Amino acid sequence: MILSATRSMILGSLAFVACLLLSLPGSAVARPLVRSIRSAHEFDRLLEKHSKETGLPVVVDFYSDGCGPCRMMSPIYKKVAKEFLDKAVFVKIDTNAQHELSGRYRIQSLPTFQWYVGGRKIEEQKGGIGEGPLRQTTQKAVRQAETENVKLELEDLKAFYAEVDASKPEADIESVYSKCKGKKKNSAKDLLQIRWRTN
Repeated sequence: MILSATRSMILGSLAFVACLLLSLPGSAVARPLVRSIRSAHEFDRLLEKHSKETGLPVVVDFYSDGCGPCRMMSPIYKKVAKEFLDKAVFVKIDTNAQHELSGRYRIQSLPTFQWYVGGRKIEEQKGGIGEGPLRQTTQKAVRQAETENVKLELEDLKAFYAEVDASKPEADIESVYSKCKGKKKNSAKDLLQIRWRTN
């Protein structure tokens, strides 16, 4: 009886600790700092998700465990990934295990780093590029992603027309908004081009 009660207390305590650990930031349920890609399908889904849902840029490290520059860049890659934790997604692809992906992206030098925004490759660098170029190119990708992920709100459009064309009827503004709201914008400049086409 005492053994049963002790076992129940221990199990209850373990369950409580597990719940606390899972609720902490950076716990097991959070997105990993650097994700290892295990299949071409997984990589395709990841690019699509961050293109259509989150808008976050994806930074890819094509590597091999037997590559000296790859091993040198690995802690640097993790450090930069930590700096951009909520601004970019960092993944690693082992070229020895993922022949389909290394062939598809024509990886001939290791390591090879690629940056994707909106599912499109915007940059590629090869070799042990170092911390500075990795950080700078990632920052460039983050800025581009932020520019391309402009969300148009009706109130913002009304405020815009109040400044540049106060005589524009509200029905016309709502018509412009209805034409734009379902479309993916490439940049803030595209919003202005749409404005001029609808006048």
